[in-house]
Formats: sequence, structure tokens, C-alpha cells
Amino acid sequence: MDEISGILSAETVAKGTKSEGPEYYLQPVDDYANRWSKIIVRKQVMLWQNDPVLHKFIGKKILILGEVIETKSTITVDYEFVEELE
Repeated sequence: MDEISGILSAETVAKGTKSEGPEYYLQPVDDYANRWSKIIVRKQVMLWQNDPVLHKFIGKKILILGEVIETKSTITVDYEFVEELE
């Protein structure tokens, strides 16, 4: 299990469709910041729904434990645990 810390944000995607909803991103503040400016955080609900675990941390510095999927052009994390950092 990997550990990533950063500031969580959300953007509304698929505007005007039935799938319109938030997509969550992490702006890393750890070693990942050297390679990535934005990390996609995969939510655990339907596309149009707010993820109740992630949504309460928008705009806050958090620590995510989960599986990191890194390719040449993107990085995504499937979270298992999220907590706010001070």
C-alpha cells in the first residue's frame, strides 16, 4: 500500500450529462510533487455522486493510503484510507 499526501480538490466533469459529478484530484506535497502536479483520486461511488469520504476533505491537506497506478501520462490512486493532516 502506498502513501501520498497533498491538498484535495474537486472539479465537476461531464457537465450537462446524466454522469455529471465531481472528479477528485490531489495536489501532491511529497515526493510525487517532483513528477506530478495533479493526481486523480478514484472515488468509490457512481460517477454522478459525491464521495462521502473524500468530499469532506476538499481544500484540506490529507494523507491517502492506497494503490497507486502510474503510467507515462497519468497517475491515479485507489484509496483505502484518508485522514486530514495538520
